Amino acid sequence: MDQNGVKQYFERYGMRIEVKRETSICNPRLSDSYIYYLVEGIASLTSLTMDGEEKDFIYFPHDHLLGFAPALMRHYRKIRGEEQTMSGDDCLQEKIPFGIDTKTDCVFYRLDERTFEILLEEDSRFLSYIMEAVTCNYVTLVRKFHDTQEECASKRLYKWFLAFSSREGQYRAVPHGFTYAEIAKYLGMHPVTVSKLSSALKKAGIIKKEKGRILIIDEDRLKALI
Repeated sequence: MDQNGVKQYFERYGMRIEVKRETSICNPRLSDSYIYYLVEGIASLTSLTMDGEEKDFIYFPHDHLLGFAPALMRHYRKIRGEEQTMSGDDCLQEKIPFGIDTKTDCVFYRLDERTFEILLEEDSRFLSYIMEAVTCNYVTLVRKFHDTQEECASKRLYKWFLAFSSREGQYRAVPHGFTYAEIAKYLGMHPVTVSKLSSALKKAGIIKKEKGRILIIDEDRLKALI
């Protein structure tokens, strides 16, 4: 996706906001109706299980569109005249508590739903960006499911380190707040497995821990293990 292209719409028509870590946005428990472009930080597609446990489905790094699916569904239902004719099953689906939570301090551009609708109707380029974002998010979710079923734990962990770290000076750094337990939960493995694999990487001189953060000190060797 042309990230700069879609970002320009949010810069022009939206509002820049800063959101602290562990904050819910785009959540059915909230009353706001906004679409977000993530400029800095990491956010997560989150749901509550039947037991009330919070579950992260996908982590999103910077330069991603978030929270547009409900607005997109409402927009096309309105076009088809289906707003008042939803079945009981459709209504039930609407109440499933999916949302977006921030995993780190984040910076967003926020676009209100009415402006989003106008752009969908009047700007074919904007519509193409949204359709591409839908496709990319679907592929990301399917790939994560496939990797969980088919790839070994070590490769999944190494890919995570690379995907969710960012360049800070000489090294890549995983943001504060990501413990082995949280990484393990997201990847669907035991925390002990993450700890053992990370210890092996530290002994090999590929990563290190400094002030509670994971630093990748030999990115090329980590990539070679995948």
